[in-house]
This record gives sequence, C-alpha cells and structure tokens, in this order.
Amino acid sequence: MEEIQKTPELIVNWGREKLHIEFTEQGTGSLEETTLKQLKERLKEITGVPINGQKLVFSGAIMKDETATLSSFGLQPFSKLILMGSKPNAKDLAQTTSGSSEEHALIARISQSVEKTKTNLIPQIESFETSVATYLSTENNDDTVKSKLAEAHHCIVETLMQSILTLDSVVCPPEFETARQKRREAVKFTQGLIDRLDEVKAQLSRQNQQNIILSNASL
Repeated sequence: MEEIQKTPELIVNWGREKLHIEFTEQGTGSLEETTLKQLKERLKEITGVPINGQKLVFSGAIMKDETATLSSFGLQPFSKLILMGSKPNAKDLAQTTSGSSEEHALIARISQSVEKTKTNLIPQIESFETSVATYLSTENNDDTVKSKLAEAHHCIVETLMQSILTLDSVVCPPEFETARQKRREAVKFTQGLIDRLDEVKAQLSRQNQQNIILSNASL
C-alpha cells in the first residue's frame, strides 16, 4: 500500500485556535528558506495580529531574529509553536495617526517598556534616595556604605540605559506620528529618571568634598 506523503506544516497555537501553516518540501517556501519575518507576515494575514505585536514561542523561547530561517531555530515539519498577540479593534486603531495595526503594536511596545520601568525601577530609585538621605543626615563617613550606594546608582542607571536602547530599537516610520511621539516621551521620561539619580549622587559627592575640606582644616 502506497504511503501518503503529508505536506510539511507548522502547527501554531493561538489562544484556543490551532493554525496549520503549510510549507513546500524544498526551495522557496520551505522551512529552510522561509524567514521568521515571512512567517509573521503569513500569520498577520490569517489572524490580523500585527507583525510588531507578535511573539512566537518555540521550545519555551521567544524567536527573535526575524532575518533567520525557520530551520535555523530547529523547526521541523509538524513542530508546534505558540503565537502571542491580539488583533487590535477599532478603538485601538483610533489611538494611532495612521490607522495602522502596526503603529498600534509599536505604541503598545513603548507603553509596556515605560510600565516595566515604573514598576521595577521607580521603587529602586526611591529606595536609593532614602538610603542617601539617611547617609547624609547621619554624617556617616563609612566607606563601605558609600561604596554600596555608588554601586546601587551604577546598577540602576545601567538598567535605565538599557531601557533607552530598547526604546531606540523601536523603529517608527515617519507616518506613525503618534508612535514617534510616544517614543520621544518615553525616552524623555527615562532620561529624567537618570538625571534624578545623578542629582542624588551629586549630593553625595558634595558632602564627600566638604568632609575632605573639614578633615584637612583640622590638621
């Protein structure tokens, strides 16, 4: 009995839906030649989820390099993926300048980055400010405490700089005016937090200089 040859496909789970995306066995349209970006374009046509709003998960990891071929991720015929993302509604699109689902997805990414900064870093910044205020009020000259405060400043600023780099990586075409404005506001907000930290660190430096002057004067 002749064996029936099955068409190569990927199985994509999206919420409660199961999508079967077919590919050719070789050449153009095969897993070896189709890029992640091309798969996302096909999924956008089927689901309405914008490319910028899609996250594809395979074996527990998010697939990130959109220029890489699907086979380079280890995908084989009948591999299973998870698609994360939703189709924007009319209210969502009304928030954009262009009416594009892609612009809405970019705005969402920018907003998520800002919310992540507010949730994770502002408590750390406030804690740092309190620690510095306590250090200054007690006129504590302990070098160990001072070193820990400097290290905390460095770590928080480094994380904020990474947030700015993430925002800079959000490429907004000229026609996506709302997204571009949101990105500018997010960068300004994040830079403002860095300036806030630097000012607190400057207070430390000023006291250290005063302590050195007083110490020299007493000699």
